[in-house]
Amino acid sequence: MGLSKKTIPNRLLSPLLTDLPEGVAVPSVWLTKRGISPQLVRKYVASGWLTPLAHGAYARPASPVSWQGTILALQRLAQRLVHVGGLSALNLHGLAHYLPLGGEARIDLWSHGETATRLPAWVTAIKIPQTLVLHAQRLFEAPAAKEGLANLPTHVRDWTLTVSSPERAILEVLSLVDETTASFTHAAELFEGLSALRPALVQQLLEGCRSIKVKRLFLFLAKRQATPWSRKLKIDRITIGQGKRLVTRGGRLDAHFSITVPERFSVTRG
Repeated sequence: MGLSKKTIPNRLLSPLLTDLPEGVAVPSVWLTKRGISPQLVRKYVASGWLTPLAHGAYARPASPVSWQGTILALQRLAQRLVHVGGLSALNLHGLAHYLPLGGEARIDLWSHGETATRLPAWVTAIKIPQTLVLHAQRLFEAPAAKEGLANLPTHVRDWTLTVSSPERAILEVLSLVDETTASFTHAAELFEGLSALRPALVQQLLEGCRSIKVKRLFLFLAKRQATPWSRKLKIDRITIGQGKRLVTRGGRLDAHFSITVPERFSVTRG
């Protein structure tokens, strides 16, 4: 027989319910830091104040936990330096194409702290329709590693979601371009929708980017598109390395940036 809610001490429960919004996962480590022991957590579950989501994760029972509620828990409660990036960030900014009906099946996450190779077990165990994918690649050197992040509003109180700005997100997209024409084409189409990037931030991120492939790809697409913002970049301050880089298998070599690109992209505009 479950404990009556009236029998649960109010000293810890009342602040918990005040601080924890509905629809957000709560990791057990956060509860422990608030002085809520595993035994007390079990009492809260038995009394209906909390519902278990997975081993080490709980939530208030009134609302289901979405992918945003899971990531808010990761960012705000677990204090992990992880952000929504790449294509997922462009989607949130309204700058992506071909969003599937019903939304994304995968949410791309990146670390802007120490390199993280995996998500906590409680995150991956929570049952949500989307798959959360953490990309372990360390794309930027300090201090650029923490630049180009934005805080977008959510439907959870005044809590915001940390995501890549469009300037950072497209670089993350380019880092995932594989050797197929389709992958390159999709990235190029996304790039064409970025008509208002901030050149100062782009410059900072390119100078701090560790990937020669990403920098050459970005500069190739920027030159091809020839937007006003791209003309403000100081190319001589961006290190792009030496030698050829295979980007698209079977593509044509672009002599200026020494990368192979699909045939249809080999003629520069303008």
